[in-house]
Amino acid sequence: MGITRIRLYRMTIASKVWYDESAQRVREFEMHFKVARRESIEDVRRHLASRGVPYFQQNVYRQQRRWIPRRDLRVFLQPSDTIVIQVRGMEGRGKRWEATPFPSRNLSYTKKKRTRSGKSSPS
Repeated sequence: MGITRIRLYRMTIASKVWYDESAQRVREFEMHFKVARRESIEDVRRHLASRGVPYFQQNVYRQQRRWIPRRDLRVFLQPSDTIVIQVRGMEGRGKRWEATPFPSRNLSYTKKKRTRSGKSSPS
């Protein structure tokens, strides 16, 4: 039995775009998910969609009082060979803490081999 590789998957769920008469603006809702899993992309997509879509619908309804039917949602899943690093600096005084976000970075999932330049190989 071989070792299965853990991959990072990113999923985006987005609603259709519509025109909001009261705000006189075009609107859309989006939600982004990240998860690291061993399963196949088909299994991960099916599972994330079954969990993410109801969460998306309930969250939008709670915040905006607008129910978005499943047929009006688009689900995108993308496997990634990068590691996303999000960094926050924390400062606290007593029980109060504040987070300061720093720029995020992406690292390759597998470390690239370095090549030595300018040196000849021993013969």
